[in-house]
Amino acid sequence: MGLVSVAIATLAMYGIVGGSQTVQADEQSSMNSQVTSVSDSSEKTETEKAVVPTPISEDASSVSENEIMDAAQSVSGLQSSSTESTLSEDSSPSSSNSSSTEEESSKPSPTPSQSETTPKTEETNTAPQTRAARSRRSVTEALSQISDFKVTVTTKDGTTMSSGDEKTLSNQEIAFEQIHMKFTLTQDGTLKAGTKIRIPVKLVNNAYRAYYSNLGSGTEEPINGVGTIKFEHSDPNNLAYVITLNNQFEGQKIVEITQKAATIGKFTAKSSYENIVLEINGNTFTFKPQPRTFEKAQAPFAVYNSASSDKADSIKLGTSTGDANYYNNLLSSDGKNPGQTGIPQGDIISIYRIKPDNGSKIISIKPDPKRYTSTLAISEDGKYLVKGDTPSSISIKSDPDNKLIDLPANSTNDTLLKALKQAGKNSSVVIDNGDGTYTVAINLGKMIGEGATTYHEIWPTDDYAQMGDKYQEINRTEEVNKKVSAILKDASVIQGTGHSTRITFADSSIKNTITNESRSYSYNVDDNGNVTKLKEETISAATTPSNARAEGQKKITIHYVDTTGKEIETQDYQFGFPAGGSVPKSPDYKATPKTIAGYTLVTTQNPITSISGKQLTTSQSIAFENNDQDFYYVYAVNKSNAKVTYIDDTDGNKVLETKELTGDYNTTDSYRTTETIKKYTDQNYELVKDEYPPTGVKYNDKLQTFEVHLKHKTKTETQKRTVKETIRYVYENGTEAKPTYVATLDFTRTATTDLVTNVTTGDWTAENGTSFVAVTSPTIKGYTPDLAEVPAVDNITANSYNIEKTVVYKANPASAKVTYIDDTTGETLETKNLNGRYGRTDPYRTAETIKTYTDRNYELVSDGYPATGVTYDENLQTFEVHLRHKMDLVEDRRTVYETIKYVYEDNTEAADTTVQILDFVRLIKKDLVTNKIVRKYSWIPSTRTFPEVVSPKVDGYTPDKATVAAVEQITGDSADIEETVTYKADKQKVTYTIIDDTAQKTLKDKEVLTSGGSDTPLSASAREKYDLMVNAYLAQGYELVSKDQLPAKFDLDSSHDQNVVVHLKHGITDIQESKDVNLTVRYHGAGDQTPEDKVQTATWTRTVTKDKITGTEVSATAWTSDKANYDAVPSPVIPGYSVDIETVPSEAVTQENIVKDVHYTANPVTPDKPTPPVVPSVSDKPAPPTLTVVQTPPTKLAPAKEKFLPSTGDVQDGSTFTMLTGIGLLLSALGLVGRCKKED
Repeated sequence: MGLVSVAIATLAMYGIVGGSQTVQADEQSSMNSQVTSVSDSSEKTETEKAVVPTPISEDASSVSENEIMDAAQSVSGLQSSSTESTLSEDSSPSSSNSSSTEEESSKPSPTPSQSETTPKTEETNTAPQTRAARSRRSVTEALSQISDFKVTVTTKDGTTMSSGDEKTLSNQEIAFEQIHMKFTLTQDGTLKAGTKIRIPVKLVNNAYRAYYSNLGSGTEEPINGVGTIKFEHSDPNNLAYVITLNNQFEGQKIVEITQKAATIGKFTAKSSYENIVLEINGNTFTFKPQPRTFEKAQAPFAVYNSASSDKADSIKLGTSTGDANYYNNLLSSDGKNPGQTGIPQGDIISIYRIKPDNGSKIISIKPDPKRYTSTLAISEDGKYLVKGDTPSSISIKSDPDNKLIDLPANSTNDTLLKALKQAGKNSSVVIDNGDGTYTVAINLGKMIGEGATTYHEIWPTDDYAQMGDKYQEINRTEEVNKKVSAILKDASVIQGTGHSTRITFADSSIKNTITNESRSYSYNVDDNGNVTKLKEETISAATTPSNARAEGQKKITIHYVDTTGKEIETQDYQFGFPAGGSVPKSPDYKATPKTIAGYTLVTTQNPITSISGKQLTTSQSIAFENNDQDFYYVYAVNKSNAKVTYIDDTDGNKVLETKELTGDYNTTDSYRTTETIKKYTDQNYELVKDEYPPTGVKYNDKLQTFEVHLKHKTKTETQKRTVKETIRYVYENGTEAKPTYVATLDFTRTATTDLVTNVTTGDWTAENGTSFVAVTSPTIKGYTPDLAEVPAVDNITANSYNIEKTVVYKANPASAKVTYIDDTTGETLETKNLNGRYGRTDPYRTAETIKTYTDRNYELVSDGYPATGVTYDENLQTFEVHLRHKMDLVEDRRTVYETIKYVYEDNTEAADTTVQILDFVRLIKKDLVTNKIVRKYSWIPSTRTFPEVVSPKVDGYTPDKATVAAVEQITGDSADIEETVTYKADKQKVTYTIIDDTAQKTLKDKEVLTSGGSDTPLSASAREKYDLMVNAYLAQGYELVSKDQLPAKFDLDSSHDQNVVVHLKHGITDIQESKDVNLTVRYHGAGDQTPEDKVQTATWTRTVTKDKITGTEVSATAWTSDKANYDAVPSPVIPGYSVDIETVPSEAVTQENIVKDVHYTANPVTPDKPTPPVVPSVSDKPAPPTLTVVQTPPTKLAPAKEKFLPSTGDVQDGSTFTMLTGIGLLLSALGLVGRCKKED
């Protein structure tokens, strides 16, 4: 690659380039950008082009846009005088053509003798001071306080130089290893804590923008017993090492200070014909450069990625591009042909995968807000780029501030490329992957083509060559510069275009390292998303510690952390000697909390367990001890607010919506206005102005308000509207009968449409009237229109609907008939009656109907209907369509299966099922309409046989079929055969025996209770059956004597059943028996006056014990009666009658019924004439009345469930009654009874 390309890319990243955000001073100071002082044109010499650079603050948000400008500010003489001053927005650099010409005419040829020339300032800085200049009272120049001052400089090649020494350089650069100062600091009565003592420094003829990194670590370093020291370079005309005293300084102190240079530290001669001179407190060091030669730079397009350190606490990542050949072709062809130099047609995106060393703790990674490019080192004739000259850098002010995109940890390169391509140029990604690695990526944008940055964009005055000439050692004429500027005006900015990102570490006292496990990748991503890798390489860098520890010193470290334990500021530290050693004890270290923007010190104890050390809440003096000590201050982040208001400018500044935002100080809110704006632009709003930062609001200590203004999108156009009257003349089938009649009325207007409200304004003007006239329908022979005339229509406006009328002409009616005939059956399938109008062809076609039949497997025989349809005439036209059934000869295959299943008794599979198949085939003829078979042909083969199948052996089981017999005479019509062979396990039985111990007999002997396979558990149902069986006996009245337990399992002995025995005995029960016996007195002979029977009852009772099973009596108690005697019963007196027993006497109660009969006899009546006596047939005297005792059975009261009762003598009573009855019958037969009745 060309040396110029490499040099520009490298210098741009390291901070040489003007206005460079790559150059950073101490984090705690707000620095001004580099400015260049230019002498009056009449006094100008070569040395007046020398510049003394001033770096800018890393935090670009605190620096105005002009503060980050390049050295071209020298054109207007702008120069910063202190760290407190900033440039106004009005002071942007510009170039005066008149002064440029005058300047070039006064440029003498450079000579070595000019090295002593002191540059002068043509103009003073007229920009308003935004802050008061720093007070000088607190800064003391080193006078009587510093004595015996000695300083040495050690260069990178190991040379140690003393005051007054000179060194001849091999080129135009000199890099230091360190600067060592030793002096005595004495109290003169004015020194106190906070006093600043300056050791002045001057630097002449340096072009390197990061020169300060050659003079110190870039951080404030402690001086034991004194305070701190820091190289101050905010004002290039007032450089100094500044010592700030603390309360440890006493009367006098010999001070030794070593300031180590950063890794990129160096001076570069602005003019190679002048010496570089460094002066420190009056001690000079001179460096003689070699005169430059300006060879042509040649190199194709390339991307450069690197990492380096300019401060003890940070490392910068840089990406830049270069293409010397592009410019050489462009300049040499007068801007006509830059040629093809390999510049990719897409966005250049670089990705860094960063792995810091284990001890290197990163506290922040901040991309610079702007991209930069460099001035061009162009040859004297303006035809090509040269090597070795001194370009500067230009901040690309036309860029929006860097857009930082949030992506998840460990996002892939593909994800990064897609996100950055979408975000556009000057967008970045910073990711903490959470595993000790980090990802940083930057989109530099396009280098060529649509969207690429042009020189006019970054330098609108279009005198870029003149501006760049100020930084070169080469001198070009104004004529050449004007020509080059005209060429560059619309050219793409490629050379030196880059961007840098600063990584800041927590501890500046150690060597912080990005290890060589880190990688960088560069890609080109075109507008179609195609990705091309441009390069991949290893990167690494390390910081130089700001202070070295002496033997025996101990360290006190002060950390500044947030409430999560994250370090938010670089640590403060100091080395010192503890008490008790050979070296006197160092003064106590004074720890003081810092004021950190956006954070509030936590003043109560809130220890953070993740951090070692002790929490401090106030200033504290800390003594050095025999071990290193860590302390920390805790800071709580402040909350801040922002508000975004969306305003409709068209609708009287109506507020469409407001978005309230809240977040932590110094964080960037993820909210973007893009989505909300799109919501409104999708509703046809136009964006007027979006004040909200495109990368999100970064919270500060105030309420930030932003307005997004939108307006309604409108469309203005000349509109023409035609209202049309259309009258169509058609036949009934819709075909045209006469040409269509069309009349139009035209209206015009100039219309404006609000695309948000969709309201259109503008008045319509009629061009040819507002009425349609009446139209008479034309005459067509043989047809009649349904409208003889279409009436006129008045008052038509532009908003009227089009008028459409149809006049229909109807022809005379006619008819036809189509008959569909099934030739196979001779039947009429259907008839279609058609009706139409004379002269018209009916749209009906037979094809669809025929298809419905052919779809049902008919075949067309003939179709007599016209293929183009029937044209109606005056007659009924008839047509026939003949169809027949389609027949099909098909192969009929049949498989007959014999399936033999082998199962256990529980129907689970015992062996694999055997399936035998026999295949048969035949032809059948089928009517495809009826789906009936017309003919079946014979099966082939005609018969087959399933062979015999031997049942497989299954251990422990016996099949119920040893073989399944062969089956013969199987035909294609045979049914499938299914056989099941069941395997039965060898059965075991459990039997039971029931013994009646009372009767001493066996009721059941070894009856089977259950059976099952050997060694299998008895089922629950078997146990239930056993219990139910026993309970059934108990329910009959048995009582359990003993009951064997059922076994848990069937045994293994098939020759002997398992038997359980149940012993029972008869149950007994006591029954109370009772019977009633009566004494009945019966009365006879008094006719109607005969008294009712009189009955007395006695009850006999006893207790009987019975066997519940047999019902037999086991024992019984004696009968007892409830009375001993029946009462005597007097016979009632009946007038006119005599009784044979006046009183029935008392009777003893027995267990039999007693009947007493009492007879009444009518008293004799003396007749008027005595009746002759009747002579009895047997005896002359009547027989005397006889008292008959009839015993009847007593009433039986049987107890419940009693089957048997004892005998009560009823049988005897019955026999007696029968005997008496027989005697009565005998007497009746003899006539005696009748006689007795007569006597009654």
